[in-house]
Formats: sequence, structure tokens, C-alpha cells
Amino acid sequence: MPRNPAITRFLARLSPDLAASFTPDQLAAIDLHFAMRHRVDHTIDWRRRIALPFLKFYLVILAGREERPG
Repeated sequence: MPRNPAITRFLARLSPDLAASFTPDQLAAIDLHFAMRHRVDHTIDWRRRIALPFLKFYLVILAGREERPG
């Protein structure tokens, strides 16, 4: 299974014995996890955490060129 750079970095942080113990299915699941966390570059990518005494939330504003078909 070809590994993406995120998987390679992840495995490099583990002991060699542990890194070698992953099955192809486990590596595919880890790869899926990293793929879901991938952030596309946007022209505007503004993220802020806002904490009030009674409420915590975050605000995200993303803007960029539309590249999806249709």
C-alpha cells in the first residue's frame, strides 16, 4: 500500500517494532483518518475560539475559488 506523507510521519514517531506491526487494513483505516483531517487551502481561512463565562464555541469563515464541477 503506497503511504501518504502523513502516514509516513505517523509511523516514524513510533518504535520500529510497533510501526511494523500494523496490518494493511489498520494502515488503511489510519490513512482514512488522516484524509478526513486534510484541510484544503482557502484564500480566507479564519478560525477563532470564543470563550464566554457560560459558553465556549468556535467560529470559522472560509472563502476561496469554487473548483467543484456544476
